[in-house]
Amino acid sequence: MLKPNDKVSLYAVSVDPVEKSLEFTKKIAKDGKGEVNFPVLSDPGHKTIDAFGLFDPTYVGKGVEGIPHPAVFILDKKRKVVWAKIDSDYRKRPTNEEIRAELEKLK
Repeated sequence: MLKPNDKVSLYAVSVDPVEKSLEFTKKIAKDGKGEVNFPVLSDPGHKTIDAFGLFDPTYVGKGVEGIPHPAVFILDKKRKVVWAKIDSDYRKRPTNEEIRAELEKLK
């Protein structure tokens, strides 16, 4: 998705502890889905997830509390959110093309 000259940083935020996130990224690569070439930040207390209003109550009491609704945010150079896509269905994610179109608007 990112082009060599893009001045963009990509991050993921997970409720999982660092060790579990590392295992998950290794599994993705092993499954042939490609290397995860961006940082996966750990938010086990789901403070960031809560701050963005992404907490999904579906998982409360099921041993994985804090799982967020899937979301993509684009921030400008001033760290202001300029675009967001949030959905309650993890299967509905924005396409790379949709994200690219929003990034192009920042140029």
